[in-house]
Amino acid sequence: MSGWKLGLDGFVTHFMVSGPQEEPYFNEAKDKNQLRYEAYLRSVIAEHKPVGETGEILVGAKSRLNEEWKYYYDSGSCFVNISTFYSVMRRIHFDIATVLETSSDIDVKAALWSYAAVDVYCNGRLEGALKQPVYKPIQKKELTLHLKAGRNLIYLACENLGVRDTRSVAGLQILNHKDEIKVSIPDEACADAAAVAEAFLESAHLESNKLCFDSPAPAGTSYTYRYHEEDFAKAKIPAVWYQAEGKNEILLENGQPYITVKVVLGKLELKRVFERTEQLVPKYALREDGSAFSFEENKELIFRRIADVMSESRGEKFGFPISNILARKYFNDNSMDDERLMYEMLEMIEERYDCSDFLMCGLIRYLHNYPVEGAMKDRIKDVMLNYRYWMDMDGFDGMCFWSENHALMFYTCAMNAGEMYPDEYFPRAKMTGRELHLYGRNKVLQWLDDVEEYGFEEFLSTVYMCVTFAALINVVDYSEPEISKRAAAVTDKMLSMLALHTYKTGIVAPMGRVYRSVLYPFDQGAMALMNLINPKLPYTFGEGWLGFYASSHYPIPEGLVKLMEDDVETNYTTGNARVYLEKNDDYCLTSVASPREPFTRWENETLKEDVDITTHNFTKSFNERFHGTTYFRPGTYGYQQHMWYAALDGEASIFVTHPGSTSEEGDMRPGYWHGNGVMPALKQQHGLLGGIYVIPDEHPIGYTHLYCPECRFDEVIHEENWIFLRKETGYLALWCSEKMEAHNGINFNCEQRAYSKNAAYLCVCGGQKSDASFAAFKKRAKETLPSYDKESKTLTAQNFELSYVACKDVTQFL
Repeated sequence: MSGWKLGLDGFVTHFMVSGPQEEPYFNEAKDKNQLRYEAYLRSVIAEHKPVGETGEILVGAKSRLNEEWKYYYDSGSCFVNISTFYSVMRRIHFDIATVLETSSDIDVKAALWSYAAVDVYCNGRLEGALKQPVYKPIQKKELTLHLKAGRNLIYLACENLGVRDTRSVAGLQILNHKDEIKVSIPDEACADAAAVAEAFLESAHLESNKLCFDSPAPAGTSYTYRYHEEDFAKAKIPAVWYQAEGKNEILLENGQPYITVKVVLGKLELKRVFERTEQLVPKYALREDGSAFSFEENKELIFRRIADVMSESRGEKFGFPISNILARKYFNDNSMDDERLMYEMLEMIEERYDCSDFLMCGLIRYLHNYPVEGAMKDRIKDVMLNYRYWMDMDGFDGMCFWSENHALMFYTCAMNAGEMYPDEYFPRAKMTGRELHLYGRNKVLQWLDDVEEYGFEEFLSTVYMCVTFAALINVVDYSEPEISKRAAAVTDKMLSMLALHTYKTGIVAPMGRVYRSVLYPFDQGAMALMNLINPKLPYTFGEGWLGFYASSHYPIPEGLVKLMEDDVETNYTTGNARVYLEKNDDYCLTSVASPREPFTRWENETLKEDVDITTHNFTKSFNERFHGTTYFRPGTYGYQQHMWYAALDGEASIFVTHPGSTSEEGDMRPGYWHGNGVMPALKQQHGLLGGIYVIPDEHPIGYTHLYCPECRFDEVIHEENWIFLRKETGYLALWCSEKMEAHNGINFNCEQRAYSKNAAYLCVCGGQKSDASFAAFKKRAKETLPSYDKESKTLTAQNFELSYVACKDVTQFL
């Protein structure tokens, strides 16, 4: 019997996949509650048609879905993950096939994990099913597979609702007889070639400026440096591939942080992406003598960078051009075909792509500053009158209305659009312009009331604070004086919080919502705002949101640079969270308390009966259901919340997460590095942070991992359960109750895993101010004598104690 062994924790890791098959989806049912509506759509979308005859399952052959079968390869993953983002609603089908080989007839217990609806067939017999898709958390279904001696075809027929970030994920975990099972694929002729290609790619290791392999590259091996383009015009240009056949190593170009290696053997194609961490460095805009530009000079550079991009790439499928057009209008730059881009943009607004509110917000800014005439004027009016400005208005689409940034975008768009066309009728809203203006104005006031009282829910988000900034300056610039003044004060507060968490060369902050840029504090989107304030700092493109600022009169407040540079040890509240921050010349340590006690959270109104769904309080409750709670407690399901950082500057930072995915492929939230599958217990006190991660049986991923980019530090010492790190005058030490093991995924020498469902970590910070030397710091860290009792789930260290009590939060089930 030949084949692959089962993967980590008994997961099947070798599959063939057909799809996704995507088709437009429409349902005539209506509901003013968009989340309840989408839950209904998920409940009815799965058809569960019998699979019947599958035909030959061969690489390149068409499946029953009329989609090609492909060999699925995703380095290190325990799941098939073909998640992606859908801007408009789609019905999704995808099929998965694998082969389990045994030497005798056995009944095997297995667990099916998926967010989709799935029918599981073994040798053509239906063995179990997940009846309908869910958004979160992942579903688990235990079943029995009746295997016969020899090869057994396992077929998963999957169905899902494609709306925004869609979790097309499925995994099969074998729970017993693990040593008696090997895995193959239905296409026996391709299995050996797949094994050769996979072994070659898995043997890769980075050595300085070389990508090395244990054997010569097979025929059909090539590589490219292309990965992601901010400019949609460049994203459409085909990548350049270089031949690597027969090579044991690839000499890599400097300044190229990404490399994709592809092996093509006949119809078989496998790819693996690598990220060279050391090649991702802060970008500075400085004069030739190394000095910083003035505020005004630097602002011009920011606008120029945005103007030079045709349109902001949205997943490389299409572009959002409005920020770039606004920047070009600032320069009176006619180098791009902006009229065509405007018409394409208006079509996306009309079709109500998700995030089209971003475009509408920019369009309103454009109309306030620049004249439009003729056909363009008529087209804009038609699109604006027929837009759906809130979820209780007429229309079928998958727009996200409820996140903190989206809500404000929609509110201010309704307020401004109504004011622009006061005497016109808005048919979806069933209001005149005057009525829509007052409707939006009331919602804007509710949004401001909430943030003034509670603080931000998407606090310190280095992605979404940029969006909120753009929405807020629209309110500042295009509202009556009283509202404008309040919006300016909230914007000041937002920038002050980000400045407070700016440490040396990056934003080091726990966050209400985060993406993979969390790995690189110096390269996060909100660094565009911090660079605007302080030109000495690194800059980022920030998705071009500062294009809005090119026509704004909002003044940047004084004192923000001082907030960036001063030492601080403080804690404060925002949303339901209590944030801790300690920063000085040597280190920065920051986190959110989990749990925050004693504390009474604001009430989530989606859990109440007979509640007014038209208020912003209800919208905020929506957001907590969908985008994750800021009421942090151990054991609850996570989403995009980033819990803690320890850093010696904007490059040299560490943190621990429980991954929400075993792969960095696919559009998952929480992802591999961003967010947590399950929340830890966390406690910070002067120079110390403790964390306890306990993973329940209801979650499939049974390990936690440390992000520790060793190339960023001057000294790295591994010693038993400790890692000691030094950069210049700052020191960090991290202890884990489990022996950590190095793992190389996309990044090399950046990850340590603790393969346990019950583990504790202690982070100790120091530096030359508190310790005579790095050796003295190591000694002090060890003398904290960390100890973790797995039974009581209690972490102790010197004068530090933290206990884990599991909680459940029903707001996080959807």
